[in-house]
Amino acid sequence: MSLVELIVAMTLMAAVGAMFTGGILQVYRSLNKTDSDYTAQSQLNQAFGTLDREIRYAKSVSTPATVGSDFYVEYLIQINNVDTCVELRLNTSGGLLQRRTWAQSVTPLAPSTWGVLASNVTATTPFTVYALDKQNLTGYRFQRLTLNFTSTSGGGGTGTSRQTVVTFAALNATASDNASTCIEGRKVT
Repeated sequence: MSLVELIVAMTLMAAVGAMFTGGILQVYRSLNKTDSDYTAQSQLNQAFGTLDREIRYAKSVSTPATVGSDFYVEYLIQINNVDTCVELRLNTSGGLLQRRTWAQSVTPLAPSTWGVLASNVTATTPFTVYALDKQNLTGYRFQRLTLNFTSTSGGGGTGTSRQTVVTFAALNATASDNASTCIEGRKVT
């Protein structure tokens, strides 16, 4: 074997090795991106599953509002025969969908600490409430709450965004004048 043949063989092996390494890196990046997307969507699915169980049996849903830069909506449910207020907040500075509870009509008001349902969440109008309208043939028979979020996964310029819009029907809501349900929690930080 001559020196020229050895150099040509080494050059070919280096080229094949570089292509192989590039392919492995591409597979690794793709796997990380897919895993990140799955984690973000799984987190939202789990949050919406929890909210579905609660909002479905809510007695009423408040009118959404903005306090500072954060968005709020509340609903009233019954836990262990106690009327319980549940407050959802989109903390815009942290990109967090948060939830807390307190017993209704108890003084002093003592909400629980904020629990995080989802992170890396943004929205321009995250909460929309539709009143029930039993008088109209095409009206809705139940109060409804629509959540509209964009979740971002990944980072470093490679992240992806997914919009999720989910509507929950409050099957136990009995009146359309529930605008002020549990809104007293908005004053407590």
